Amino acid sequence: MEKANEQVHAENANQDGTNPSSFGLESKELQGRAIQKQEHNRGYFQALRKDPWLLFWIAVMLWTLIVRGFENQSSGSVISIPDFKKRFGSIQDGEFFIETKWQSALSGGSNAAAIVGSCIASYFADKVGMKPVTLAAAVLNIASVAVEFSATSIGMFFAGKMLNFVAIGAFLNICTAYVADLSPLAIRASVIGFCNLSQCIGPFISAIMSYYTSQWDNAWSWKSLICAQWGFSAVALIGQIFIPESPARTVLTRLYSDPHDAEGHLERIKMTLEEAETQKTTAYIECFRGTNLRRTLIAIFVFLSEPMSGLGFVSNYGALMYQYLGIGDRQSFLIQIGAQILSMSGAIVSFSVSDGIGRRPMFLAGCIGLTGLLLCMGIAGSVSTSTATRAAVGFYTMYNFFYNAGVGSNVYTIASEVPTSILRTKTLAIALSISAAVNTMWSFVAPYMFNPGYGNLKAKIGFVYGAFMLIFAVLAFFFVPETRRRTYEELDELFMNRVPTRQFRGYVTMAEQRAEEAYTAIGKLAKDAMD
Repeated sequence: MEKANEQVHAENANQDGTNPSSFGLESKELQGRAIQKQEHNRGYFQALRKDPWLLFWIAVMLWTLIVRGFENQSSGSVISIPDFKKRFGSIQDGEFFIETKWQSALSGGSNAAAIVGSCIASYFADKVGMKPVTLAAAVLNIASVAVEFSATSIGMFFAGKMLNFVAIGAFLNICTAYVADLSPLAIRASVIGFCNLSQCIGPFISAIMSYYTSQWDNAWSWKSLICAQWGFSAVALIGQIFIPESPARTVLTRLYSDPHDAEGHLERIKMTLEEAETQKTTAYIECFRGTNLRRTLIAIFVFLSEPMSGLGFVSNYGALMYQYLGIGDRQSFLIQIGAQILSMSGAIVSFSVSDGIGRRPMFLAGCIGLTGLLLCMGIAGSVSTSTATRAAVGFYTMYNFFYNAGVGSNVYTIASEVPTSILRTKTLAIALSISAAVNTMWSFVAPYMFNPGYGNLKAKIGFVYGAFMLIFAVLAFFFVPETRRRTYEELDELFMNRVPTRQFRGYVTMAEQRAEEAYTAIGKLAKDAMD
C-alpha cells in the first residue's frame, strides 16, 4: 500500500536538492536502494508524469511493434482479396482460390522466420547492443516490403514475407526487452502491455484498408496493404536512429528528468545485475540451470497460451473463416474492422487495470474466459441453422476482446518480468521461438482442419482450442506467480528462495527491507540537513 507522507517527503527532498550526493554520502548502494523504495511509493499517475523522455523513447519502441500486427493481419487479408486470388491462385469450383499449401506456407513460414529473427537479435544484442540490431532489422523490414510489393509470383511474395518476419522477430524480442528494462515500476504492466496494444493497432488499420480496397479490380487492392508498411517503418527507423542504447550513466541522464534519479537508477541496475553477473556465462544454457529453469518455463508457458488459444488461426484466417461461414467478401472485411476494435478495447482494458489487479488474476481470467467462448463457438458451429451460424460468427469475433483483455497483454508483462535481467533477451527469445514454432505447426495444420475438402470443421475448431485453454487455466493456477509491484531485484530473491507460486504476492523480501532502511536513512539525512 502506498504511503502518501513518505512519498511527499521523498519528492520534497528531491526538489530541495537533499539527495545522498549533497550530503557527501559515499554509499552508492544506499542511493540505489532508496530509489527502489521511491519507486514503490510512487503512484500510477505520478509515474506517468515524472519522466516524459523515458516514456517517449518507450513509445518509439512500441510504435515499431505496430508493423508486426499490420503485417500479420495483411497476410490473412490479401489471400482473401479477389485480385490477389486471381493473380496468384488457381480455380476451384469455378472460383479463384489460394491453394491450401500456400496458405500454410505463408502463415507457417512467417512464424519460422520470426524464430530466426528473434534468436539472431538476442545473440547480437549482447554482442553489439540493442540499438544496432534494431536499426539493422528496420532496414531489412523496409527492403522486404519492397520484395512483397513487387511480387510477380506467389513464391516471390512468400520470399519477401519471410525476410520481413526475420525483421519482425527481431523487433518483437528487442522492443519487448527494452520496454521491460525501462518501464517504471508503478506502470510496468501498462507499458509492457502496450506491446500487445501496438500489435492490435496495426490489424485495425489493415482491416479498415482491406474493407475499402478489397473491391478494387486492380493490383492496388492488395498492394496498398503492403506498401502502407513503409509509413510505419520509416517513422520507426527515424526514431531508432536517435533512441538511447540500453541503460548506462550517460543514457540514463537522457531518460530521467532529475539527474539524481538517473544516478540512483544506475545503482539500482547495478544491484539487480550483481547477482546475475556471478554466473560464468550468459549463454542460452544458463536459462535452464538452477532457479532460472523455473523462470524460463513460466515465460514459455505464458507465451504458449497464444498459439494454443488459436491466435494464429484467428489472426491469419479471419476474413476467410467468415467467408466459409457464409458471410460475403465485403461484409467479412467489415466484421474484421469490428473484431479489431474489440481487440484494442480488450488491450486497453488490460493495461488499464493490470497494475491495480495484478498479472496472475488477469491471465487466469483470460484463460477461463477463452475456454468458455471457444467451446460455445464449437457448439454453435455444430448446429446447421442460420441462427447458430450468426452465433458462431459472434463468438468468433468476441474472441478478440477476451484474448487481449486477459491473455494477450499479460503474456508480455509476465514473460518480461520473470527472467533475470542479464538473461532477459535470451529468455524472451526462447519463449517467443517456442511460441512461434507451435504457431507454425498450427498454421500448417489449421487450414486442413477447417477448409472445405479437408477436415471442414469451420466453427467446430473451437472445441480444439477450447480444450487446450481449459488445460492452460488449470496449469496457470498452480504455476504462474504474481509479479505486480515487484522490482527485478525482489523477483530475483523470490525465485532464488524458491517461494511457492501463491505466496509471491504477500512475501516480504530482504530487498524490500533494505530499501525501506535506505529510504529512512536518506530521509533522516534530509531532515538533519534542513534543521
